[in-house]
Amino acid sequence: MHVHGQKIRRVISILGAAAVAGTLLTMVASASAAPSQAATTTAFALKGSIPGGITTIQSGQTLTFAFTETNQSTAGAYEDLAVTKVTNVSVVGIPPCVLPGGVAINSDGGPTCEPGLVKPGQHASIVITTTVTGSVSGSAASATVCLSNESTGATGPCKTVSAKIS
Repeated sequence: MHVHGQKIRRVISILGAAAVAGTLLTMVASASAAPSQAATTTAFALKGSIPGGITTIQSGQTLTFAFTETNQSTAGAYEDLAVTKVTNVSVVGIPPCVLPGGVAINSDGGPTCEPGLVKPGQHASIVITTTVTGSVSGSAASATVCLSNESTGATGPCKTVSAKIS
């Protein structure tokens, strides 16, 4: 009986060591298979403008804003352009979302331009047509757009473009 107990203890020790080794091997294999964070980091630039170079506008006139994101990284990403604020203007219609390659589609509610996967070097845009509603001379008619990453939920950078109301 005493010899049988020693054999059982030995078998349990061997099985325990094998289980620990298997777990460690799985953890090492998973860690080496995971992509590095640096390899998947994306960087987008955001530019905004008022077509025609308008700097001063009157109440009641049409004012258009254009915002463009450019993927400056080595990885593609799902980066949306979201209109987060408009001041002294009202948005007219549904702003078109211009996909890489120049095809325009309707923006989603919000409005948010969801261009899908934007590959390295590609760009996408949102074009916002508004009517100036502000009437206080010297105040600003403006629109703000922020980038929003669909995968991570990260927001930014943001860009505000404005024209002075006369």
